[in-house]
Amino acid sequence: MKNKSPLLSCTLAALALFAAPLRPALAQEPVAPEGERLVDELRDGFYSRVNILAFLVAQDPRSSPVNPNNVLEIPSYQAVLNPRVDLELGFRNWEFGLKPRAELVYERWEEGIRDGDDETDAEAYINEGWVRYRPFDELVLSVGRENLQWGPSIIVSSSNPFNRDNGRNNPRLELPGLDFARAVWVPSPEWALSAIANFGEGRLDDGASLTTSRPLVPGTAVDDDDFEEIYAFKLDYTGFDTYASLIPSYRDGDQYRLGFFAGWNASEALLLYTEGSLAEEDGAKVQVGGAYTLEAGPTITAEYYRNDDGCVGRSVAACFLAGKIDPREVLIRRNYLMLQLSDTTLVRDLDFSLRFIRNLDDGSNRLIGIFEHEVGDHVQLYLIANGFTGSTRTEFGSLLRYSLFAGIGYTF
Repeated sequence: MKNKSPLLSCTLAALALFAAPLRPALAQEPVAPEGERLVDELRDGFYSRVNILAFLVAQDPRSSPVNPNNVLEIPSYQAVLNPRVDLELGFRNWEFGLKPRAELVYERWEEGIRDGDDETDAEAYINEGWVRYRPFDELVLSVGRENLQWGPSIIVSSSNPFNRDNGRNNPRLELPGLDFARAVWVPSPEWALSAIANFGEGRLDDGASLTTSRPLVPGTAVDDDDFEEIYAFKLDYTGFDTYASLIPSYRDGDQYRLGFFAGWNASEALLLYTEGSLAEEDGAKVQVGGAYTLEAGPTITAEYYRNDDGCVGRSVAACFLAGKIDPREVLIRRNYLMLQLSDTTLVRDLDFSLRFIRNLDDGSNRLIGIFEHEVGDHVQLYLIANGFTGSTRTEFGSLLRYSLFAGIGYTF
């Protein structure tokens, strides 16, 4: 074997001398105790958000066959303080969520049987709360109370077998959480499969909340007496410019249903979509719509909704008296048309939507204006106005002439 060159020998010797004092220093680096590492891990996985919403509601109840002399006790005024806390914790393969809420409500009546009365009430409750476990990356198991929403439609979510009210006519009022057990498998970025069991009504009973997005008509609440468990699968596909879902479900006792929705980005400006469900007992519920975004920024949306099971009686009161109203329905007639103009760019920090819903069966209308304004990083202002036209025998004309919601939110 040849001898090493003097230059190589000197270089190796110098490296050895330089590295020698480093070895004990590296070995002596402090290691955080297990308890400290656990605390850091919990701190990194914790998220909290507090939103305090205060709002005033002014509305004008109508005396009608559905609501003679305001027997439904629709208040003329409400003043509400509504603190909302969102807490989440991700820890290794686990996720925990809790959304406690409180409502302090003052109400005053100036119409009907309670004319001149006022009342103050308060409640605290859990609107959502869940535990999720991920045994491996593609599978998530969860149980708890959640508000499950999906679908592209605006008027209602006709594909959702659990709650077809999507809350879009007043996005500041929370939809109730229902009790679910779920398993979600995501084998690829394009596909996902969910198995869902709705085993409890949660807060779907409108009577459990002091504030609701619409007046409660007798016979339209979902409570312990008429709640039925629902079991569903949900198969989702997401492509480059398309998406689609199928939702077969079974309601305990009598009802199989196939829900669906799909959308296609036909161009950068045009979105086409459909949503609905098919059932042997009550026929089809189908929505078709499209949204076109103008170059200046606003978006125009048109939507048609057909509900085969809708009531066609002359008077809307007859529909309720006949017991033909599904407690989960938002709209009770058969045919509706919606037009909407919305924008987030015309005025800085202002989002607005102007919405017109026409009941094609009885000729009544609902006009909705939704305005949301950001003031700095923490304050939000809200104004939601509703106007209703039609005779007292129609759907939109039977309960209110108008309602006005004005609120302020602070988030930290």
